[in-house]
Amino acid sequence: MVWIVELLDPPGTSNPDQALNTAGINDRYAGMPAGTTHFVIDTSRNGQGPWDWAAAGYASAGAAQDWCNPPGRGLGIAPTTNTGNALVDAYLWVKVPGESDGSCNRSVSGSTTDPEWGGIVDPAAGAWFPQQALQLAQLVNPSLH
Repeated sequence: MVWIVELLDPPGTSNPDQALNTAGINDRYAGMPAGTTHFVIDTSRNGQGPWDWAAAGYASAGAAQDWCNPPGRGLGIAPTTNTGNALVDAYLWVKVPGESDGSCNRSVSGSTTDPEWGGIVDPAAGAWFPQQALQLAQLVNPSLH
């Protein structure tokens, strides 16, 4: 069995979607024999670490919709199987860079626009999001050069 881990939320935070909450990773591995569970890590948006939604003025990750087209992210470690960790089988860009998560309104009642992307209507889920693609490339960490 191979697990795919998305590193978006800092440890100890709460995300209303438990399937995306990295704070629950230990719980998900608890039933596995120690040191035997291989996994891959999705680094397609973690080059700048998690989005600080609290600093952006949101009361919670849920209100900020922190999973939806998070702003200010960059591509992370390029896909590789050379991870330096026997249990990490690969770093992958599972989420296609520049692919929208869908329309986000950051829980603004009655709004259809995304204040974190300049008040635009985000592209539909799976559609190309050119502003986000550019930002991911501009903020890549580590450098792809």
